[in-house]
Amino acid sequence: MPRPVTGLLDANVLYSNALRNLLLQLALNDAFEARWTDRIEDEWLRNLEDRTRDRVSQRTLPLIRKHFPDAIICDFDADQAIRSTDPKGRHVAGAAVAVQACALITNNLNDFDASELAKLGVRVLSPDDFLVELFDEAPGFIEAATREAAANLTKSLPSWDEYIADLELRAGLTKFAARWRSFDHQTSGSDLAATKEPE
Repeated sequence: MPRPVTGLLDANVLYSNALRNLLLQLALNDAFEARWTDRIEDEWLRNLEDRTRDRVSQRTLPLIRKHFPDAIICDFDADQAIRSTDPKGRHVAGAAVAVQACALITNNLNDFDASELAKLGVRVLSPDDFLVELFDEAPGFIEAATREAAANLTKSLPSWDEYIADLELRAGLTKFAARWRSFDHQTSGSDLAATKEPE
């Protein structure tokens, strides 16, 4: 893999457990460098149901902070006006500009002025498009990391096909799922021996 790109994760990306698990596993494997802000984190937590918020605060966040101690961006302009970027998204765009060049990964593409942000070194991408780019760059490497993400789901223990279907249906990763269905897993061969699910 080339030097990892920086990915600014919006709150709506962190909200989905399936998507967050996959992205953070990929970041843990150095497919990209994951960044966000306290405000993004607060927005993510605020939109969770009470029971889920308590579980995430007590169990998930401490693990995330342990593995990603430098993820939080502190020095940025939260009120930076970037042409037609929605005022509610200015803090996200401002954080992305502060760590450019980077990819701003969001499900709310229409909230950001992509052409203006591109001039500032920021690419606005959906999680699906971002993951497809990573896959196309290094499919064997991404497969290994994605299988690790699937193995994290120790309660549901999905099969590989079930996991890919879940990413498509619950996380909206239709293009990414299509990549897997057309991918010849044999091309990865021995590199993936250690990540295959037990039979």
